[in-house]
Amino acid sequence: MLEALSEPYADHRTVDGDIFDLCTDLALDAFLAAAEQGDPVCERVWEEWSAREGRETYAYLTIDELITEFAVTSARANPSRPTVLLPSSAEDIVVRQRHYYNRYLTKRLANPLPDAKQLVLFRNIPVTDSRTLGEALGGVQESVGKHNLARVYAALNPGRG
Repeated sequence: MLEALSEPYADHRTVDGDIFDLCTDLALDAFLAAAEQGDPVCERVWEEWSAREGRETYAYLTIDELITEFAVTSARANPSRPTVLLPSSAEDIVVRQRHYYNRYLTKRLANPLPDAKQLVLFRNIPVTDSRTLGEALGGVQESVGKHNLARVYAALNPGRG
């Protein structure tokens, strides 16, 4: 299917990223459904992947989106014991450029997006701990846009306004 959706480029073929993502999502959904239904090949592949990669969580979001979604969702999760998942300081947010991979992509694709590993260490902060919460919000302000900071603030202060 991907070959039919691809276009020639130099000595190989390329596929638009959105089309590739859609096809990949469909294939992944089919694979996971087969693993859940007991397909032995899919189960084996899933178990091997889980043993190798299962301790990491991957999210295809910007750091701004990631921090905002974690904070808003966690702040709303348990109103009887309000806590929020946030990096406690700017040092808990790291972007590691993958220059070698970007050089490779530049040689293979006409207009590749730059790639980097974005690492975020989240801490579960009680909403009542105003000092730690203030430090955390101050630490993320360089990584989170004002609109999303307002979303986090609203989630931390439900029923106000």
